[in-house]
Amino acid sequence: MLYIILPLALIVRVQSIVDHEDRQIILTAHGMSIDDVDNRIVIPIQDGRIPPLPCIVANAGKYEHGQTFTNKNFHYQCQNGTAEVVACIADDQSVIQLGRTFVRNGIMHKCTIVGDSVTYEQEAMCFDNGVHYSIGDTFRNGSFRLTCGRDGITIEGCYLQNSGGYLMAGESRIVGRQRHECEVLADGRVRYQVKVIGCVREGQQYNIAQVFTDRHVRYQCKNDGTLDVLGCIDDGLFLDLGRDLLMNGMVHRCYQVGTTTFYHKFNCEFGRSLSECIASSHGMRARRVRRV
Repeated sequence: MLYIILPLALIVRVQSIVDHEDRQIILTAHGMSIDDVDNRIVIPIQDGRIPPLPCIVANAGKYEHGQTFTNKNFHYQCQNGTAEVVACIADDQSVIQLGRTFVRNGIMHKCTIVGDSVTYEQEAMCFDNGVHYSIGDTFRNGSFRLTCGRDGITIEGCYLQNSGGYLMAGESRIVGRQRHECEVLADGRVRYQVKVIGCVREGQQYNIAQVFTDRHVRYQCKNDGTLDVLGCIDDGLFLDLGRDLLMNGMVHRCYQVGTTTFYHKFNCEFGRSLSECIASSHGMRARRVRRV
């Protein structure tokens, strides 16, 4: 950021000297000595009349009344010995009128009057979705809270879903039955996600560690929101997942194929072993099929 502050008007020093009835006016640049011949103007007074005075600016030249000139980042007009600032000049020679601000090529140029001073301000800006932002500005883009910094735009945090509240990057918060996470990934990117606390199955919510049964399959809700299949149950009889049981002439099976859990119950002829009954049951339709 560049700040340049200058008085609104530079008034030259005026001194009258009488020499053998000849009168003259000596103008000196602001802050310069009357003995500095390079920064002074001697104006003779004829017939008692004082002409419009020129301007002299230290180490920047001499200018006639009404003449305009530029010195560094300011444009002046000479008004009877007073160099008045009439505009600011950017480094690319763009003219910024007093009290005006404009943006070009990502740079804000500002020319303001504060009291008796003129300030020229030059500051880099950020550009996002057609809008320019000053350094320090915070704004929203989608789910993200962004800040314009000297090195560009950074993600400060994430806005909560359907809310004006926000999380700082790396923060998480529980709202109701949802966990809102503003996660910083390994590559520096930021991801916002909402996770249901517990598990959801067919529209029904379950708490973490809760055990429940759905159509002969017993589940337990895990910390990460997924379901763990514990086994199968039928009329109070529980079978661990992967177990087969022959009891009272009935075979009970609880097993998985891929991600699908099967509970299979069928008759077994008297005198036959469990393995024989299972082998002969291939092709029979399972009573229970669920995907987990």
